[in-house]
Amino acid sequence: MNRGLGMITAFLVLAAALSVGGTVMSKERNDCTRENERYALLEDAFTERTRGILEERGYRNSGVTVTWTRENGGARSYRVEIHHRMIGSLGEDEKERLTEALHCETFCGEVEALSIVYT
Repeated sequence: MNRGLGMITAFLVLAAALSVGGTVMSKERNDCTRENERYALLEDAFTERTRGILEERGYRNSGVTVTWTRENGGARSYRVEIHHRMIGSLGEDEKERLTEALHCETFCGEVEALSIVYT
């Protein structure tokens, strides 16, 4: 009888431990999902703003590719590639001015690093 009670107790403790672990993992997954959604909104706003600035400056139909990596601490670093034939012929000073115009405080304040590359 004591052996049966001990097995039932062990089973109940194991079941409780597994359910608590599942709850913690679910919360972490939800936090990660919320963070990804927040960054996705920032990325979309940054991409649309970038396309608008490029169009205003005469670079219509520019390709804008945004890629990111997550650092060990969780911070994100971004690389933005802008594709337009006319941008390739710009001098370094003109590219630098364009890069300054494209930097966005709302987006740059949220990310670890942002590099803009013209191809």
